[in-house]
Amino acid sequence: MKVFLKYVLKSMTEKKGRFLLLLIAISISTALLVASTGMMDIILDTLAGPQLESYENKEILITSTDKSQPFYSDKGLKLQGIQKDSIIKELYVNGMMPDKTGTDDEAMLNITVIGREQKYITGYKLIEGSLSGFFHNSCIISERTAAKHNLKTGDTLELVIAGKTEQFQITAISAPSGVFYNDKKDSFSVILPYEYLSKDFNATGKYNLILALSSGKTVQDGIDQFNKGNSSFTADKLFDEAAVKEQFAGMESILYVMLIIVVVMSSIIIYSSFKLIITERLSAIGTFLSQGATAGKVKFILYMESLLYGICGAILGCLLGVVSLHIITRMISPLKDYGIYGAVTIEPAYLIKGCLFAVILSFLSVIIPVHRISRLQVKDVILNDVRILKTIGWKKFICGSFLLLLSLILFITLKSKLGGFSAVVLIASLTGVILAYPKLIDILSRGLYHLLKGKSRNLIYAINNLRTSKILLGNITLIIISLASIITISSLGSSMIRVVTQAYTQLDFDVELSNISTLRGNEKESTADYMVNKLKSMGISEKDINLINNQQGTIGNTASANDISLNIIGTNIDTYTEYNRYLKLDSKDYSNYISDFNKDTNGIILTTALEKKLKNKVGDTIELTCNGIKKSVKISGIVDGRLFNNGYFILIKLDTLKELYGINSANTITFRSDTAPREAVKTLKPTLRKVGASAITRDEMCDNNVENNKMMVKALSIFSYMAIIIAALGIVNNVSISFLQRKGEFAVLSSIGMENAGRTRILFYESIASVTWAMVITSVYSIFGLKLISGLSKSIGMPLSITLDYSSLPLIYAVSLVIVLFATLPILIRSRKLSVIQEIKYE
Repeated sequence: MKVFLKYVLKSMTEKKGRFLLLLIAISISTALLVASTGMMDIILDTLAGPQLESYENKEILITSTDKSQPFYSDKGLKLQGIQKDSIIKELYVNGMMPDKTGTDDEAMLNITVIGREQKYITGYKLIEGSLSGFFHNSCIISERTAAKHNLKTGDTLELVIAGKTEQFQITAISAPSGVFYNDKKDSFSVILPYEYLSKDFNATGKYNLILALSSGKTVQDGIDQFNKGNSSFTADKLFDEAAVKEQFAGMESILYVMLIIVVVMSSIIIYSSFKLIITERLSAIGTFLSQGATAGKVKFILYMESLLYGICGAILGCLLGVVSLHIITRMISPLKDYGIYGAVTIEPAYLIKGCLFAVILSFLSVIIPVHRISRLQVKDVILNDVRILKTIGWKKFICGSFLLLLSLILFITLKSKLGGFSAVVLIASLTGVILAYPKLIDILSRGLYHLLKGKSRNLIYAINNLRTSKILLGNITLIIISLASIITISSLGSSMIRVVTQAYTQLDFDVELSNISTLRGNEKESTADYMVNKLKSMGISEKDINLINNQQGTIGNTASANDISLNIIGTNIDTYTEYNRYLKLDSKDYSNYISDFNKDTNGIILTTALEKKLKNKVGDTIELTCNGIKKSVKISGIVDGRLFNNGYFILIKLDTLKELYGINSANTITFRSDTAPREAVKTLKPTLRKVGASAITRDEMCDNNVENNKMMVKALSIFSYMAIIIAALGIVNNVSISFLQRKGEFAVLSSIGMENAGRTRILFYESIASVTWAMVITSVYSIFGLKLISGLSKSIGMPLSITLDYSSLPLIYAVSLVIVLFATLPILIRSRKLSVIQEIKYE
């Protein structure tokens, strides 16, 4: 065994380029698996850590069951299930502050305003000032905020709280911990005296945020005990892990999809690498066999080598995976600009899975080439005279054509019913392409051969080689897989941008006003009413003003035990129909739904995406939770939400929001204006600054959304071009094998006058032809494949019509060609050392 191991190690490291190639192929696959496995835990830790720190590591959120008012008393609160000394009570509201550090005098910063009694802030480490002056209109900020905005104790802050502008004097500056932990330049927290803020809101003795720690064995135990002992209050987990997982589920899925692509390509690379290894060692294998070694012993040596490659790749891949998780952590850490990053905890399970995966991948990928050793004749092996079959049969073409035809028939007949089965049809059709294209190239190449005969001997020879060489055809397989991913992502990006742009053209408004406070809604005039009156004074007609209240909520899921998180849009349906023409609410199909919605006092309009999740129909009653209140509502209608809010939203009347959930006014206003939108915003800025609201034009919203989509597509493109680079590594192997198998032919051609330049042109023509054939085949297939992907996206609640982006094809072709040509260069260098006498002595 020691002798075998020594021989294997020497053989592995003898060809350093191939050793590195195999390590890269195995390690990239392993790294992606480790990153995909650990990513969700890392994201949860990275995002939950700062959030929990800003809430002083509390676990439980306590609210009143009476939501008729935004603030509630703590009278009758029983401490069952929670630690008595852990309770923190406060007023927690959003505010705005003019940004005096920028060039825009009207720019506003988002501020979290916290009203606390001194007993809840005595533990804070104060850098400047003291709590002795913390009363009336004073405030405390963090050291980080003071440094970013050039503030010190004694300075005055101008804050807009619930639409009311007030002045506050900085009485103390704290270390950036606790509620200040998440402070950033453009959003930070300010602590005000509870007595002052509660008096301002007429809420003395009341709160809207109570936090605590669980006294049970687990957080859920404490919540259950508390809820059992309290009828006027309810407790929930402060941090919703399920919501975060749902938010990043798409990113996790993308990683796994890329993992599948990379694994397939890595398997092909390992497979072709061992074919090259066996081809290069034919003489050595022949010597072993002639000296009495069995084919099983030779196979054992090669399997041992594959396992060692797997072990080395596992070690490197796990390291790369750990590095990737650290990079992900740094990328998503909310306080990365301040050098604060989340802790990365690497579970042993990540590494164990990665190691097992690498070893199994390496072992399975070499079974076929190693198994073929049994078919070799000792004499032919010793003389390095293993004949290569140069005919492409019809069996694979027939099977591939059948799969393609079957996929097409299923798509045509069951187009709207395929759903998630589109993924199976997609795999079947792509498999059909890979099986059928070699014979198709064989047929077309024969025609090109006769067409170009007598015009370019080198080009004809290259075309004929590509037609007859299974190794070179394997290059096309690699390129097809990588090009399919690149074209898909490029087309996805262009389709998303097109859909977003078209959607915004169907939103009939010029300006949107948001961050409108609803806390002073019990006064004579709400902030929304004040803004409407201001718009009317600018000459804007009431019919051009649309009031919206955007809320977050959950809805009971009859199909599973988990509630579904969604956007709740409170509105006047008539003005909303005029505003949101993208949803086509005025179509004949929805007329009965809109009529019933207006009649039902507790009616809602559901989307088709939610209907699939809930399994409910029109007329059903479901439980909707909003503002912490759970009420029964009736489904008045179901409409196609398309891509608006990802299709996960409901429409509800503003009056219903007020009556059922105690939400008294709108928090968003859209309007149409006869003046230029930017001019309207400019006119409104003093008013917006006064009430702490913000404004954005429709064009600006569209541009921001398009830019976000471009960034996502660019991130996905990295994986796509990684695929073509991996393919290029595999092409190095395949071209090497092909060259070794044809050395005798090249030697004969050289002996009758072919120069090195001719051989170089042949190899280049083969690479160019490989990319060209792959590009043509993939482009044609993508027209159909993208329709299947569109069906798949619709089945997961994202009805996006993806069409082939023809404009991107020339660039994709050029980049792929350059990469593949570079992959051919090592073989060109090796071909110059070809010994004619050595290669033709057995011919």
